[in-house]
Amino acid sequence: MAHETEHTSHHPSFNQYVLIAIILFAITIVEFLLIWDRANIVDHLGPSKIPLLVFLSAIKFAIVIMFYMHLKFDNRLLGSIFVSGLVLAFIVGIAIISIFVGFEGNQRSFAAQNAVPYVEHEAEEASTTSSETTEPTETETPPVAAGPVTFQISAKGEELAFDLNSITADSGAEVTITFNNPASFNQHNLVIVAAGDKDLVAVDGIPAGADNDYVDPGDARVIAKTKLLAAGASDEITFTAPASGAYEFVCTFPGHNFTMFGDFTVN
Repeated sequence: MAHETEHTSHHPSFNQYVLIAIILFAITIVEFLLIWDRANIVDHLGPSKIPLLVFLSAIKFAIVIMFYMHLKFDNRLLGSIFVSGLVLAFIVGIAIISIFVGFEGNQRSFAAQNAVPYVEHEAEEASTTSSETTEPTETETPPVAAGPVTFQISAKGEELAFDLNSITADSGAEVTITFNNPASFNQHNLVIVAAGDKDLVAVDGIPAGADNDYVDPGDARVIAKTKLLAAGASDEITFTAPASGAYEFVCTFPGHNFTMFGDFTVN
């Protein structure tokens, strides 16, 4: 009898459970009508539908934890612990969202300009990829020119990518590349290397530092290169297209070489 009395005093009655189920069902119907196109309500609510749905969801949540989770019938200490954790989680969520909004989801300029990859990992990846051929790109290849060839290549905004995936020239042709860096804070360069050498050249260029444009001054694998360009700068290089074969252009700023590269085909 003592157990039955305790159980009854710590749980809703059958009628209360039925009433709670009806209330939850009714609120759910209202939520559904607020977003159902055929009800013609959502078109008139505008942005106000978001706080309305949040309010209704909060009511349902409160009913569930108070009755189905028996928080209403438990010791106040347990309720305080639960509510405190809930409030803390809410504050942390708001703080994280505020951080993303404050930085607009972009990299901080200091972190972007001073990022240094894990060199051992890069060297390991480079050694495994150096023997592989470059995958073909879907970007349409510009027509081959027998005489001097001029290309305009730019960084793609704040992305770590070039706006061209491939360029083509004849062996022995004079090639002029104008490289533009329209980024707001990222630094970039453009280096011409043989296919498969881009990661090795980038890794070996890290100790050379920004003063050497992140390119080892004695690296024989480098065919041509621009300066390391600050945000908004541009540079032009002119060189003779090497022997026919597969080559690449790549940005050797630490960490950029994994995504910022393209194919240079010499016929």
